Amino acid sequence: MHLFKILYTLLFSVVVCVAHPSIVQPHNGTRIDPGQQFDFEYKSIAEYGISAYNFTVWLFTSRPTSFFDAAEKSLLGRTWVVIRCAIILVRNDYPHNLPPPYLTMPNFKDLPVGFGVGESCENKKVYLVVIEEYATGEASVGLRMSLSMNHIIYNATTTRF
Repeated sequence: MHLFKILYTLLFSVVVCVAHPSIVQPHNGTRIDPGQQFDFEYKSIAEYGISAYNFTVWLFTSRPTSFFDAAEKSLLGRTWVVIRCAIILVRNDYPHNLPPPYLTMPNFKDLPVGFGVGESCENKKVYLVVIEEYATGEASVGLRMSLSMNHIIYNATTTRF
């Protein structure tokens, strides 16, 4: 029985130590206005035995339910905005590329030139998504990808949601 407790403790410790990427800032539910700069902090999946490479920050106006849904929404023209932050992030000293300390919320009313027409909205729940490429000591064809997501309130005018 004593051996079982030791094995359980070791197994639990290994499971707890597995890397989990996350968006630290902005927190879920943060209110951000169009054009506002906001703090951005991302905890990479990189750690001992896991190398992280590029990550991209996306802003979706509808919730992706999985990595594949996020990829489909970005590739098939559903509503999304790339926040200009495609980062090459290798977690070693060569090169040393850090993510920016802040990002700027786009204004959905202002679209690039062309036939597109923007629309203003208030109290809209949008989703800040980070897709990060990484590799482990296990062989794979191509890089692996992780998905992290927080929801934020775009152009908040009320205090309750």
